[in-house]
Amino acid sequence: MGASQIVITGAEVVTCLGTSREETWRGVAAGRCGMGPLTALESPLPEGKLGGQAVDLPTDYEPQSPREVRYLKWTIERALKEAGALETLPYPRQRCGFMLGTTLHGMRGGGKYLRTGDRAPLQQFLAGSTLELAVAGLSLTGFAATTCSACSSSLGSIALAATLLQTGQLDLVVCGGYDTISEYAYGGFNSLRLVAEGPLRPFAKDRQGMKLGEGYGIVILERADGAVARGAKALAQVLGWGESADAHHLTQPHPEGDGAARAMAMAIGRAGITPAEIGLVAAHATGTPDNDAAEFAAMSRVFGADLERIPVVGFKSHLGHTLGGAGAVELILAMTAMREQVAPPCANVTAEEVEFPTLRLNTGAAKPARIGATLSTSLGFGGANTCVVLGPAPKPPTPAVHSGRSEALRDVFITGIGVIVPGAVGNEAFIAKLSSESPGAWERDTGAIAEEQYIHLLNARRIRRMSEQVKLTLAATAIACQDAGIADVAAFAQQCSAILGSAHGSANYSVAYYSEIIKQGLVGANPMLFAEGVPNASSAHLSLMLGVKGACQTIIGTRTAGLDALRLAALRIAEGSWERAVIGAAEEHSEVINEAYRHCGLYVGSGGAPFAAEGGFVTGAAGVSFILESRESMEGRGGRAHGRVLEGASARPRDTDRVEACREVLQQLGSPKHVISSANGTWIDRTELAALRRCCAGAVVSSVYGHLAESFSVGPLLSLAGTLLSGRMIGLRGGGLADVAGLSAARGTETPESVVALCTDYQGLVSGVRVGLKGKS
Repeated sequence: MGASQIVITGAEVVTCLGTSREETWRGVAAGRCGMGPLTALESPLPEGKLGGQAVDLPTDYEPQSPREVRYLKWTIERALKEAGALETLPYPRQRCGFMLGTTLHGMRGGGKYLRTGDRAPLQQFLAGSTLELAVAGLSLTGFAATTCSACSSSLGSIALAATLLQTGQLDLVVCGGYDTISEYAYGGFNSLRLVAEGPLRPFAKDRQGMKLGEGYGIVILERADGAVARGAKALAQVLGWGESADAHHLTQPHPEGDGAARAMAMAIGRAGITPAEIGLVAAHATGTPDNDAAEFAAMSRVFGADLERIPVVGFKSHLGHTLGGAGAVELILAMTAMREQVAPPCANVTAEEVEFPTLRLNTGAAKPARIGATLSTSLGFGGANTCVVLGPAPKPPTPAVHSGRSEALRDVFITGIGVIVPGAVGNEAFIAKLSSESPGAWERDTGAIAEEQYIHLLNARRIRRMSEQVKLTLAATAIACQDAGIADVAAFAQQCSAILGSAHGSANYSVAYYSEIIKQGLVGANPMLFAEGVPNASSAHLSLMLGVKGACQTIIGTRTAGLDALRLAALRIAEGSWERAVIGAAEEHSEVINEAYRHCGLYVGSGGAPFAAEGGFVTGAAGVSFILESRESMEGRGGRAHGRVLEGASARPRDTDRVEACREVLQQLGSPKHVISSANGTWIDRTELAALRRCCAGAVVSSVYGHLAESFSVGPLLSLAGTLLSGRMIGLRGGGLADVAGLSAARGTETPESVVALCTDYQGLVSGVRVGLKGKS
């Protein structure tokens, strides 16, 4: 898979069959099906409707926390304990981080708000909030983010964690995924007619569909030499991963399993083995007619005649579909099967009932098997496919202290930029807006962006049902492709991937969808709003619009999501896994979001100046996209660079010390002399200012706020876009820095060699990316 071997040193699951890996494994091996009443579901179900609700935790364990936080915290702590990293970290705390995956994060909190009008649960709603609440008290302070690629989210998180290790960004990563039981998810899948009346019967001739489950799966990843040096036992090795997009349909799989086959083949190829060496396939196997047929077609294409002798298991027949947790939960069970050298059975189906004669679905009882490697598949909404190959723990190498990647990373260039903000659609209008001297004019350009301002960039017929957030993403990307001078977008997209960012996603669709469930019960679930409102809808539609065939996912739930997407995509290109990518962020205008921030004392609905009085912010919709390329990709098509992505850094606050977290990021980025702050008229201004004074004496400081409204995950990328497009620092509006010794306010004339975009999230997470300007790096 790369220069460093990546191993699993801790793993834990919670499912409907148990609160531990071993308890769940025993149930699966015995052929048990864990379906039962969904007593934790917020809306009542008709008699006889069953699902895979997680086994109860001890009542005294985190009793005041939201359900998803309790179970996630339990799972993380036990995985870290097995890895020997719970009480004392084996590496510097800033080199230990989190990369989680989920589909619907703290959505139950949204239901509480809609039922009661109490906005307090919304403070625990976003994925970033769920993560921070679940890891509170742990001393890991490195990179922390959550990805969403629907049902492949947790395998996607494991693949991203491997990249963070391979590129030397971190030494230990807590990764995997989760999804709690919820009326939001049940209503959505039921409205799409994907929930079976009877049991989940994978690959059966008369299969009806899926059963919803609840699951939490966490693995601890680190480099093998680091694990050996500290005396940790490796449970298995991550041999390879593969990702792809179908570019076919938002909710239906490619009928020939094209994307799934490419992801499987990529994972096996990256593992350095042949398909014949796979000893067990943990299939996605949802039990839905189309998905199982497409997955069988993909396996047939990859394995050929070998498919008849390789045992295949569908863990969802025991656990239900645990959505964002499925990939990690099932990978851990496949790892346990490899340890036991046993192929576990599928529940609810006999050999005679299997539709596909060449599929060796393991039915009946568990059977001894020679398993030298496993393949786990996750195939999500929007055609997002991720596969991971595991092998046995490697033979211990000579212990050595390894601080990161030994191979040089490749240069990564920003070759295209596209911007849409209130009052300015397109790059030229954007730069003109930043250069405007009219005081207070920006306060008039807030709120939503009228569709007629950017509809000319899109196919009006195809976008009719899309959310504002998705439309802004697509329109910004269209501008970025034009700016990059991409002559044949379809050909370019064939070898392209995408990582987007959004704090709130398609918030208005989510509110509309959930409100009908609150009013009418589960029968009120609208399938269109559900499908179009999932957090990864923008990356899925980007794949469909451009024909992107590589990985497509979205970093969600934080203000830092856009910068984190930029950093992760740049690392993928730098390590050689990708040649090109679309990255971006978009936020739509939402009164519910504004009211939630007003409740927190942050939103006031009127403007201000950065580093002035902490009166709160005003918001506006916005979208921005960048095209990233390797030197080979850029020069091969005759492209040109706006700038180069040089490095990134992230930190979580330790003991609530947000200033120290911000200072750590700035220090890791070399105490830069030119910084674009994410100041927005809140406590964030004071935090970043204090950190800048501690370690960046003499720095020139700017902020896009004051030119533009607060746009959450979009803001930091807008600040970079403005600097790269103009070649100058963005002039700082207001006089908030006039009396601050040791720092200077940007005048808008500075032409630095590089600039750092800094962003602090409302949970205290901090991310920064340093970018070199054209011709100066």
